[in-house]
Amino acid sequence: MHRLRIQTILLVTVIGLALSWSVSMQFSESAVTRSERERIVFWHFWGGTERTIVQDIVRRFNDSQDLYWVDEIAVPGQNLDMKFFMSLQGGDAPDLLNQDDQVIAQWANAGVLMPIRELCPDEQTYHRLEHWLYPPARQIGTYDNNLYAICNALDIRLLFYRESAIEPFSPPKTISQLDQIAKRPATRERSIAYLPDNRRLWAWGIAFGGDFYDEEQQLVTPDHPKVIEALEWMTSYTDHLGLDQIRAFRSTNREAGAGSMLRDGRYSLMMDGQWRVAELDRVREESSGNFQYGVTPLPYPSGGRPNAGWVNGNFFVVPKDCQKKRGVWEFIKFWSGFDGHEADAALTASSGGWIPASPSVTAHPHFQKYLDQHPRFRLFVELAESEYQVPTPAIPVQAYYYERVNQAADEALTLQKTPAQALQDAARDVQLQLDKVQNER
Repeated sequence: MHRLRIQTILLVTVIGLALSWSVSMQFSESAVTRSERERIVFWHFWGGTERTIVQDIVRRFNDSQDLYWVDEIAVPGQNLDMKFFMSLQGGDAPDLLNQDDQVIAQWANAGVLMPIRELCPDEQTYHRLEHWLYPPARQIGTYDNNLYAICNALDIRLLFYRESAIEPFSPPKTISQLDQIAKRPATRERSIAYLPDNRRLWAWGIAFGGDFYDEEQQLVTPDHPKVIEALEWMTSYTDHLGLDQIRAFRSTNREAGAGSMLRDGRYSLMMDGQWRVAELDRVREESSGNFQYGVTPLPYPSGGRPNAGWVNGNFFVVPKDCQKKRGVWEFIKFWSGFDGHEADAALTASSGGWIPASPSVTAHPHFQKYLDQHPRFRLFVELAESEYQVPTPAIPVQAYYYERVNQAADEALTLQKTPAQALQDAARDVQLQLDKVQNER
C-alpha cells in the first residue's frame, strides 16, 4: 500500500511537471512571437463590459496576422484629451486613439493629427476610402476638406416609444402629433410622457429645418430662425409641465437610465441612440410580451426635414508624428472593415451593437444576422444614409461650440432667458472664439 502510494505520487508529479513544461513552452513561444512583432500602442475611452469587447477585437486582430501586436490601454473619457496632449509634450504619445468627443477640427487645426491621406498607400486608396464611408461618417472625420479621422461606428438618435403609452395614436410623424401624445395628462404618478433634454437641441434644430453653420460666410448660426423655433418648442414643455415639477422629476429619477424609465413607464417617449435597442429587446423578451416598444424618425414641423437629426460616432485619429503607420493602418482597416475586412468589421459591430461606418459592412451577412435579431436597429442603419443626419460643425472651436449651445438650451429650458436671447448670446460668444482662432492661423 505504501509502495503504491509512492508510485502514485511520482506519477502525478511527473504529469504535473510535463504539463507545467508544456504551458511554459506555450507562454515562451507566445512571448517570443509577440516580441518579434511591431508594437502598436492604442488608447481608447471604453470601460466596463465595452472594454471586454475592445479586448476581444484586439485579440482577433493580433491572432489574424504575425507582423503587428496591438496593446490596448483604456483611458477614462474625461482624462483622455488631457493625457493625450501631455503625452505629445513628453514625446511618448500613443500610436493610435479612438475618441467620440467633438475634437477632430480642433486637434487638426492645432497640427497634432496626421492626415489620413498619409496613412493610405496611394491616392487611389484614399479616394476609395472617402466613397466607402457613409456620408455622415465622412463628414465627422473631415476638416478643411481633408480626412483627419476614420469613423468606425456611428451614433444616431431616434424617438423611442412605449406602444401601450401612445395608444390610440400611431407613432408621431409631425411635431403636432408628438405634442398630442406627449402633452396628455400623465397616466400614472411620477411619470412624464416626454421631456426635452438641452443636449438634444442639436438634433431638433436640424429636424426643424435649421442649420448651425454658414460655411460660405464662416459664421456660426445657433440663432438660425428654425433653431430658435426648435428651442421655443422644447421650452413649451417647461410651460406645460412647470419648472418645479420638472426639477422634482429629474431629482427623483437622477440615478435611473433612460432605458429603464421607458421600460418602467416613467417616460412614454424619449430620444435616444441605437445602443438602447439591445437593452430594450432583452426587457421585451423577459416580459413575455408585456413590454412592447418601437422607434421612429424624429417628428418635424412644416418646413422641417425628414429622417433628420444630429449624428456623432467613434473614430480613429493618429498623432502627427506616428512612426508606425503601416501597423496602425492595418488595425484601422480590420476594425472599420475597409479594403476587404468587411467580415471582421461586421462581427465587431455586432459584438458592440454599433452602426458600421460603411454600407459595405452593414450589408455583410454577419451584420444582417444581428439586424434580424434586433429588427428595430434597422431604422438606425437606414438613417445613416440620410443627408439630414448632421454632425457638429467641423470648426476649430468645435468642442466649445457644442457645449455653449447645450448651455444656451439649458438657459431657455430653465426660463433664465428666452430661446432667442439664449441662442443669440451663444452665437456671439462662439463667433468671438472662432474669429480669434482663425486670426491666429
